[in-house]
Parts: sequence; structure tokens; C-alpha cells
Amino acid sequence: MLPEHKGDDHARFAALLSVMAKLIRAPEAERRLAEDREAFLAEAGLAAEDLDRLLAAGDKRLLLYRKLVRRGLARAIRSEIHRTAARLGAMFDAEVASFIDEEAPHTHYLRDVGFEFITWAAPRWATSTAIAPYLIELARHELSAFEVASAIGKSGGGLPLELDRAVLFDPAVRLYRYMYAVHRLCEDEDARDEPVNEPTALLAYRDAEHDTRYLELTPLAAAILERLLRGETLRAGVTFGTSDLGQPLDGAVLSSTAALLSDLEGRGVVLGAGGP
Repeated sequence: MLPEHKGDDHARFAALLSVMAKLIRAPEAERRLAEDREAFLAEAGLAAEDLDRLLAAGDKRLLLYRKLVRRGLARAIRSEIHRTAARLGAMFDAEVASFIDEEAPHTHYLRDVGFEFITWAAPRWATSTAIAPYLIELARHELSAFEVASAIGKSGGGLPLELDRAVLFDPAVRLYRYMYAVHRLCEDEDARDEPVNEPTALLAYRDAEHDTRYLELTPLAAAILERLLRGETLRAGVTFGTSDLGQPLDGAVLSSTAALLSDLEGRGVVLGAGGP
């Protein structure tokens, strides 16, 4: 009898989770509760005892749970993309509400909700005439600070740099590419300046105090570093990076690449050469 009892408990718990999810996500929840609360709650297959308890709770208490959860998610997203949210104005709350209605977070961690929201929002915003085209990149730029800050870093160095070895980077390092120079926007939430429409490459890393920093890269530096970050050897990264841009591999390129790698070693971005 014990396994059967456990199965009953599991089904009962699953039904309760289902009805709570409906209360939070369903756009029609308030209307359905007002029209026929019992039918709305019973659709989840609740046990009679649980249905009676929820019916006794009343609409106000049930909707309070809905409002608390949705507001909490909106606050979590706003805290990660606060400048984007400020520029969206009233549209931000409407977009978050649509996200919860249509998708809802899958993550167990509030810190990841903003990332899921932007993944959902990107195709919508790309075709919207009401949302400035640079805002999706501003949001991603804001989120990049959290991505780099939460990445697991690595202490210690590698081997001396060699042409036929890969370059060892701190694992927190990221390379971001944008169509707008969103990193130059004023950081004041009240600012409404617009970014220059130009391809931009940023190398993000953590400094000695573990603060996220950004280094704007030239097109050549970005092409080379992008290959090196993929694990190509130093020789291949420089050779094919210049080839990608149709630039000759001359002394000036070799000199500037050596200077860049030296600078990145000083910043803790480059740790040396990788192993065999």
C-alpha cells in the first residue's frame, strides 16, 4: 500500500503545482475566477479536499499569490536590465506580462530570469516598430555584466605563449559583438541618448577586484581574438584572422598583436599558452 500512497501524493502535489502555475501564468485567470472559480480550479484535477480549501481561500487570496510572483519576476528582470527597462517605459511591464503569459521562466534561479526574458523578447523586438532597434543589444550588454561576474574564473598561469599552441584565457572572458555602440550610452537611467549605428566588438573580463570591465576592440583584434577564444593556435588565429578581413600579414600586424597579447596578460585576460 505504501507505494500506492506515495503515487497518490505525487499526483495530488502535481495537481496543486498545475493550478498554481495557471493562477500565475494564465492571462484569463482573473476573469475565470470571477466567472466560475470552481470550474477554473477543478480543471487541474485537484483532489476534492484541496479543491475545497482553495475555494474557501477566496479570489482575493488566490490573486494575491499571482500578483506577488509576477511582480517579483518583473523586479528581478528590471534589476538586471534597468537601463533598458527605463527606456521602454510602460512597455516594460507589458512585455514582462506577455513573457510570463506565453513562456514563463524555466530556470530555478532568479539571476537567470533576465536572460530567459531577453531570449524570448529578441525576435519580438526585432520586428517591432514601437521598440528602438538598439534596445535588445543594450539589454544584452547589461546582462553581460552578470554573465562575466558569475563565471567561474581560474587562478594561475599557463605556459609561455608559443605560435603553435592555443592561448589560455581566463574562463570568465567573453567577446560580444553588437551592431550598435551601446556601451557608449550614458549610464543614467533618465538618459535617452541613442547609440551610433556601427559594428562593435567588446572583450569583457574581470579585473583584479572582480569587477567586470570592457575593452573595445579593432576589427582585426576582434577577428584574431575570436579565433583564439575558440581554441585555435596563436599562429592560426593571426593568420586566418587577418585573412578574414583581407589584410596582409605584415610586421605591423605582428607587432600590434604582440602588444595586444601583452596588454591582455597584464589585465589577467590571457594566462599564457595552453597545454598540448
